[in-house]
Amino acid sequence: MIKKICFSIFLFFCFVLNIIIDLNIPKYFDILKRCFKKDIILTNNLYTLICFIIALISIFIILDILLVLFRRENKNKGIKFKTEDGTYGTANWMSEDEITSVLSFDKPGIILGKYNNKIVKLPFESYFNKNICVFR
Repeated sequence: MIKKICFSIFLFFCFVLNIIIDLNIPKYFDILKRCFKKDIILTNNLYTLICFIIALISIFIILDILLVLFRRENKNKGIKFKTEDGTYGTANWMSEDEITSVLSFDKPGIILGKYNNKIVKLPFESYFNKNICVFR
């Protein structure tokens, strides 16, 4: 739902930006005339072509964003993960009993965070490796 709302807001801003750019094309041609000191004529056909190209680029950008945001590919569909033998890793959330038995509250070590207003540390002499992912 949030993706659709954000995408709708993006489409609105893209539409407004296209209109602003399209309305300012004559001003850009005036700047080009001054820079190159040549008379550049903006015909209706040229104006239409420039507006069409800008709209086409915007459509391609929107399609690209749609492909990235709404691509639904499930690579793991049908795979049964085995947590017992560590085939796909052994990382898991700790229970409260594991926290008190594995981690330390008073020994020196790597600070992981707080638990019940006490600083939780991974002791340096722990048998766990030091690959750590901490969430708050």
